Amino acid sequence: QGMLGLEPCPLCILDRWVTAAVAASFLLAALHNPGVLGQRLYAATSLVVCAVGVGLAGRHVWLQSLPPEHLPDCTPGLDYLLDQFPPLEVLETVLNSAGECAEVTWTFVGLSIPQQTLLFFIALALVCAAVLLKSREAA
Repeated sequence: QGMLGLEPCPLCILDRWVTAAVAASFLLAALHNPGVLGQRLYAATSLVVCAVGVGLAGRHVWLQSLPPEHLPDCTPGLDYLLDQFPPLEVLETVLNSAGECAEVTWTFVGLSIPQQTLLFFIALALVCAAVLLKSREAA
């Protein structure tokens, strides 16, 4: 971001928060090294967080696929929204507008950042599902 001079949109920032939550859950699980029940709890929690990430990134990818005339209005900055409104209202505002999130500012291997993030969350969700299935067999 800093090197390329990219400014993250509100959905990018929310995706970062969800990525941090998944990373924290994985780190706690690794440090805790729980038994089968703990593995299930960490995997289930991480799976739910990954599902939130899939939803946010999916919304972002969908916005990027819209023609310009169908884009929703842009939102004020996320910092401003968080200062002025409660968190759920901020989330609702960002999800129902955020037309500025439709701009594709950078790609890697032909994928925009939200497309990469969507694939990342899907992959992590599959890892969580695999852990849940494995721990189920071990029980």
